[in-house]
Amino acid sequence: MELTRHHGLGNVFLIALLEELPKNPGELAQKYCDPEKGIGADGLIIGTPPSENSNAVNRFNLFNKDGGRAELSGNGLRCFAQALSMTSRLEDETFHVETDVGLRKIKIEKVRNEKEISATAEIGEARVTRDLPDIDLSKVLKEKKSLVIPGCVDIGNPHLVVVMDELLDAIELEQFAFLLDEKFAELNVHLMKVKDGSNIRMQTWERGVGLTEACGTGACASAAVALAWGMIEKQASQYTFNVNVHMPGGSVLVNMLTSSPFSFSHPWVELSGPSVFMDRHQVDDG
Repeated sequence: MELTRHHGLGNVFLIALLEELPKNPGELAQKYCDPEKGIGADGLIIGTPPSENSNAVNRFNLFNKDGGRAELSGNGLRCFAQALSMTSRLEDETFHVETDVGLRKIKIEKVRNEKEISATAEIGEARVTRDLPDIDLSKVLKEKKSLVIPGCVDIGNPHLVVVMDELLDAIELEQFAFLLDEKFAELNVHLMKVKDGSNIRMQTWERGVGLTEACGTGACASAAVALAWGMIEKQASQYTFNVNVHMPGGSVLVNMLTSSPFSFSHPWVELSGPSVFMDRHQVDDG
């Protein structure tokens, strides 16, 4: 089985394009994502043929490095697009892939060089709510930083976004996310600071992974919270908003489409950014 390794802003994925899903994909993810015993990555993406009568070119199956299955990944979709393009499986620069949350459109915007592309991936609807975990966030943060407002986002996978006056250092973030993880292991946790009406900074703790350099769906979730809370400025189109999300691994552009002011809490979201090919590996499994 061949694995190609790619990263989107430091969020690393191993990708295998197969004819069927292996019997033990979670175990394979644990094995090969381990940087000491395996290759090293945040997750394993396995591409398989789409369902019958689908207009998708392939199916996106993602397993985190702890072996758990994940519904979606914005950075992973771009890396998957690059892997498909490298094997000449694409007839057009715009195409669809199947995911656990439905069809998602991807467009390869530019091939920058033999190792890097820029792509835009359709993430889907981001539903922002105030239905928060039953936990006192100010006590978890130990009042070291000023908590502005938290929000939960369902964007195909679950996120908790906490808007802060100041972000945490790595140790504080890990402690914060660990305490949440004890009670809400299924949440991706993001801390966000609004720089201005079109720029935000974000830190991430991903479920099943831990601290990561970047999180594509988390960037979309954070931008959606900023929009719902009225922190994003109006732009060229009355109901279109573009937000630059800056993470430790780099920056992405989140485009949010709304139909009216009443839909600001559930915009349709697209994510644009790079994917970089790292290396190729031949392994025995598969």
